[in-house]
Amino acid sequence: MIKTKKNKLINLISSYIFKTKSIYLVNLSGLTDNQIFDWRKNCYKHKIKLKFIKNTLLKKSIRNSKFEILNKFLKGPTTLMTSNNVNGPALIINNYKKKFSLKKEYLKAAFIEDILYSGDGDSQLKTLITLKSKNELLLDIIFYLKFELINFILNLKKNFNIIIYYLKLIKIN
Repeated sequence: MIKTKKNKLINLISSYIFKTKSIYLVNLSGLTDNQIFDWRKNCYKHKIKLKFIKNTLLKKSIRNSKFEILNKFLKGPTTLMTSNNVNGPALIINNYKKKFSLKKEYLKAAFIEDILYSGDGDSQLKTLITLKSKNELLLDIIFYLKFELINFILNLKKNFNIIIYYLKLIKIN
C-alpha cells in the first residue's frame, strides 16, 4: 500500500477511535460470509462502525494515546467495532452467539470511557451487556434523588399539623 494511502487510513482509524465512547476488539474468524454480512447489517442498523483492519495499522493509529493499552490484544485476526452506545457492540456479539449457537470467544477486549475490559470473554461480555454510560448513571442518580425529595416533601406535608403542634409545645415551655 502506498505510504500516503496508509497515512490517510491511519488518520481515518484514529478519528473513529478518538470520537467514540466505546471500542471493541473482536475476532470474527470462523464466521461464514453470510454471517459476516448479517453482522455488518446489524452494526449499521445500530450505528456501530465495523472495520476489518490490520493490527499494524491499528497499532500506528493508537500510538502515543490512552488507547495504546490495547496493543497487547492485537494478535491474530482483529475487527474493530466503535460506537457511542457503550453496550451496543456487546449486545450484537451476544445475540450472534445465541442465534448461531457459537461457542467461540469473539470478544478480545473493550475500552469504554477510559476503562479496559479484558480477560475471559463470556464473563466480560455479560458485564458489558449490562453496562451503563456515565450519563445514564448520572440520570439514574438524579432520578432517585428527585424521587426521595418528593417523598420527603409529601411526608412533610402530610405531617405538617403534627409538626406545628410540637413546635407550639416547645415554644410554650
